[in-house]
Amino acid sequence: MQKTQPFSSAVRTTAFSVCALLAATVLTACGAGDGGDAKAGKDGVSTLETGSPASDGKPGTSASSKTDSRRPQLRLDSSEEEIDKLDNAYNACLQSHGVPMNTKRAEMAGAKQAAPMQSMEIAKKYKPAYDACLVKLPRRPPEQDPAINPHYTDDYRTYVKCLTDKGMRIHMLQDEHGIATGWTYNDSKPSALSEAEQDKADKVCTKEAFSGK
Repeated sequence: MQKTQPFSSAVRTTAFSVCALLAATVLTACGAGDGGDAKAGKDGVSTLETGSPASDGKPGTSASSKTDSRRPQLRLDSSEEEIDKLDNAYNACLQSHGVPMNTKRAEMAGAKQAAPMQSMEIAKKYKPAYDACLVKLPRRPPEQDPAINPHYTDDYRTYVKCLTDKGMRIHMLQDEHGIATGWTYNDSKPSALSEAEQDKADKVCTKEAFSGK
């Protein structure tokens, strides 16, 4: 299963990956401006969720635009505490609406709030829950939104180069329009970095690539 881009906690991976699942089945409009996770899953693929771009704050999208305008907006310098607080609020909303939660993973990580289980079947079955909680799903920083940042692909290329310079064996993926859609490992072998090292590298490279510094 494909993962999303570009934040780095296990909770964020789950929250935004499900949004990508919903978009993939044209169940809801997550939009290119939703947040995501920078860490690839065991399949070695990390991609952006690419729901309906028109839903991401563009004119003429009625209900979806109104929902987006109410969603919390992350900043590039948002602290881990801020991000975790928003993630937990979103996941708690899903849980209150009956979405199955990955409690075992939360217990192993010592997290108080579990993230939702992930599968296409769950995404379809609990679409009303995801629709109801979408207003709580944090939006990624504008710098990491290809619909807002005109230099997004160049910045993303810099981000991937930074990761490779730190030891990750990956390369960037692009769509038919040349827009960055994520990254994948160069081969079937896992990264030479540990999960903790990848997480640290992601945080450093994200700030370096997207802050314009």
